[in-house]
Amino acid sequence: MFMIVVHGAGLAGLTCARLAARDGAEVTLAGAPSMADLVLNEAEIRLLTDVWDDPGRRLLDGGHRLTARWVRWGDGAVPAEVASPAVAVDGARLAEGLARRLPDRVRRAETAPAADWTIGAAARPAVNPPAGRRVAVAGHVTMACTGVSRMATTGRGWVRAVPLGDGRGLVRAVTPVPPDDPEGFLAAEIEAAGLGAWVTGPPEGVTVVPAAPWLSRQRAEQGRIHIGGAVLRLDPVSGSGAGPALRTAVLAAGVLRQLRDGMPAAELLGHYHRRLGAAFHRHLTGCAAHYRRVFAGPEWAGELHITATARHAQRGAPVFTGRPDVAAMT
Repeated sequence: MFMIVVHGAGLAGLTCARLAARDGAEVTLAGAPSMADLVLNEAEIRLLTDVWDDPGRRLLDGGHRLTARWVRWGDGAVPAEVASPAVAVDGARLAEGLARRLPDRVRRAETAPAADWTIGAAARPAVNPPAGRRVAVAGHVTMACTGVSRMATTGRGWVRAVPLGDGRGLVRAVTPVPPDDPEGFLAAEIEAAGLGAWVTGPPEGVTVVPAAPWLSRQRAEQGRIHIGGAVLRLDPVSGSGAGPALRTAVLAAGVLRQLRDGMPAAELLGHYHRRLGAAFHRHLTGCAAHYRRVFAGPEWAGELHITATARHAQRGAPVFTGRPDVAAMT
């Protein structure tokens, strides 16, 4: 019997638990289902509904459908509205829907039993520095709920406003320097981005979280694989994080399936380690090009220097030793 324990029941943990159980493993899921609100683009929707066998997209029932994105990227740039099908999803509702679809082979438990392999899907302290210092300041607002999200740069960073339905919206501002007054900063950035016509009232429930890309050096080791936010964070300019959560879960489930079939662990874990390293390098390259086009101040120059240094460290094939806690990047 192949025993798996999954720590963390967000999108990555739930998905990996489902796939491992479908492949015949006995799975224990430690942790209550929990998920932040997500904005899923069409590619992420296809992946989610394919992995969860939901061709009718019932998992997205109740979500607010978006058809386009309005973008003004750069000082003096001409705004453009581009077709961008997406769905803004209530995270708690989606987590409940996924949990109901888990196979019988997935058992819930507060404490994890002994297992052949452990999947780390819960957030954990970074064991190595991120590729920058930037933060995302986010809050809920009252918003005219059209089918268009809006994104614009300011002198200090960029702002995105996403309607969630029922007159609600989520606004996120990314800046290289953590603000002293997050609520005041977010309100000022909404105005600076020219989004005041769509956002009414002050932002509420404002949070400040790290936004710089990060990839753990400890991605996989004998007996343990890390997925989702436990191993990788991408810059929010690329989305809400659903894509990396799903893809790392699918990749880890494939590794588990081949481990059960007797393939050498070092080879499989090395493949997982390299795949994440290559994807992270591509992401850093895209971020640097995207930001360099519009931000030239000293704060962003310093931020881009950190990103470039991290990107340089990712060049070439990462080294995987196969020993616990020593999978390292060179």
